[in-house]
Amino acid sequence: MNNTIKPIIFDLDDVRNKAENGDKFACYILGRSYDSEENGAEQSFEKAMYWYEKGKELGDARCAYGVGACYYFGDGVEQDKGKAKQIHIEAYETLLELINKEKENLRRQAFSKFCLGAYYYFGFGNIEKDVNKAFELIHDCAMQGHLPAIYDLGANFYYNGIGTEKNLKLSEYYLKMAANAGLPRAKAKFEQYKNTYESEIEK
Repeated sequence: MNNTIKPIIFDLDDVRNKAENGDKFACYILGRSYDSEENGAEQSFEKAMYWYEKGKELGDARCAYGVGACYYFGDGVEQDKGKAKQIHIEAYETLLELINKEKENLRRQAFSKFCLGAYYYFGFGNIEKDVNKAFELIHDCAMQGHLPAIYDLGANFYYNGIGTEKNLKLSEYYLKMAANAGLPRAKAKFEQYKNTYESEIEK
């Protein structure tokens, strides 16, 4: 277990101010915050889509990924998987370039890598679904403090044995870390899984 992970939490007002002034990364973080109820934001798919679209117009591949994901799941817009696929295909190469460009700043790179992990997890664009590759990418992001990735390790990958061996101890460890960092869905999921942890983990 890695005790050196420091979950990254953003100040929503600061992010909003930067996004309003044309900061592409801030547009993505603000979109995600509304999309997934992160950094103290109340969930609003409409606001998420607004900021993703704004960032996409500024040329941000993470925001384009977010727009595509909204169409894929029908969050804040009418579901359109064909449109989602086209957007994800168009954003893919730019996303890879961004990941390469950010290799000197791993904590920033984690936000781009997380999007790539979703490509492999869901099979977005022309990418063939590969949960092992998705796990590797999401795990890398979590080690850099990417809070949604920490949550995904605990709530999904280790709990269900997706892309890795099932490990309830690690599931509990990462889910508790995400819950302690203030992620609402992590707190709810931890309560949901608590009985399983108590009955199946050897103390």
